[in-house]
Amino acid sequence: MAVRFAQLQDVPALVAIGERMHGLTRFRSLDYRPQKVAQALSDVITKGRNKYVFFVATGAQSRVVGGLLGVLEQHIFSDQLTASVMHFDVLPEARMGGHGVRLLRAFEIWCANRGVVEIVFGVNSGENLEALAGFAGRMGYRVIGQNFLKALGAA
Repeated sequence: MAVRFAQLQDVPALVAIGERMHGLTRFRSLDYRPQKVAQALSDVITKGRNKYVFFVATGAQSRVVGGLLGVLEQHIFSDQLTASVMHFDVLPEARMGGHGVRLLRAFEIWCANRGVVEIVFGVNSGENLEALAGFAGRMGYRVIGQNFLKALGAA
């Protein structure tokens, strides 16, 4: 069980994990485009090194079981660096194995090494909110807001 930077050869597994996770969340009503996801992840891995970071967690036989995609940002009113978790998941059967903790800690270290002053992440999946809130609290994060959604119908 390890955490490492994502590599291009991880993209097919990450696309499959993404599709599975997509089907377990409120996003299941939206289209999932595997080729679009593959291209976006490939771009992050190859072109996004100064702004993005993508960590993967591996389990038995070095199988990818989770990932965290983060981004460096600056608010419009400040030059200080902040960071956001864009995507963070661990497969249900691999949860409670410490993968989520290791992924988030790796991101925190990466951020600290770049002078980031704060990290924020939200939960948009609509699933397992109590468990995720408990995890975030144990990791030292506090609640700062809410998410709101209004469906507008077919696009």
